[in-house]
Amino acid sequence: MSKRFKYFISSLLAAIGFYFFLSLPYESHYYGLLIGIVLIVFCFWFGLGIVFDKSVYIRLMSMVMPTAFFIGFALFAILLPQSLLLSLMYSLFFGFICYAMFLVENVFLVAIGFRTPPLYRAAYTVGLILLLLTSFFLFDSLFSFKLAYWLNILFVFAISTIIFLYIYFSVTIELANDGKDKNIWYYILMPSLLVSEIALILSFWPVGIFKGSIYLVMIVYIINGLLHAELRGRLFKRTWLVFVWVGVATILGIILTGISGS
Repeated sequence: MSKRFKYFISSLLAAIGFYFFLSLPYESHYYGLLIGIVLIVFCFWFGLGIVFDKSVYIRLMSMVMPTAFFIGFALFAILLPQSLLLSLMYSLFFGFICYAMFLVENVFLVAIGFRTPPLYRAAYTVGLILLLLTSFFLFDSLFSFKLAYWLNILFVFAISTIIFLYIYFSVTIELANDGKDKNIWYYILMPSLLVSEIALILSFWPVGIFKGSIYLVMIVYIINGLLHAELRGRLFKRTWLVFVWVGVATILGIILTGISGS
């Protein structure tokens, strides 16, 4: 069985599972999330052929983005209008994203063993887009619950920790020693703390759920760019100035949106 056929079968199985999740009664969705996570893990471990292969760390990192995307998109999709046709469309979209994630994770696994394959840069770019999309669904779903500000901080910190852990993994697999000489928690906890502090501000600032989620995704993108350059030893003045200006524009957008919405 070829790799791409395994990816297609696994993505199709995941899409079918997602369709059944959407078909569940409202009160059963949280149980469906737990079952869906198990299904996604099985599909990706089977599709990538790492059920009994690779280290525990590699197997866990390969599951971060697929499971996070499933949780975020599942919570997002149940808030959307529901019908047979729409559920099929949501499920097909989910299956397509899963297939794209298979291609990305496969290149990352190859990069661990052979260092910088030709497709790594393309896979990293696609992986970043998918990670930002996943972040949006997670943040949007979280803000939709309208939790207390301290719960927003805790959940955003947890989500950000997972996101930056995956970013660290996806960047350092290309480095000569897999980033073993780096302080991993410095690159994960500090950015997560910053994003959670922005979430605290958004909990009181009237920007709306959608815009608030977009702003957090922009912050993740900015920090990712800075971390990416720093981990590779390429954090030059021109690089961080570009991201600083993007950050200033994002903060101004938050302020102006809050003022116009108040």
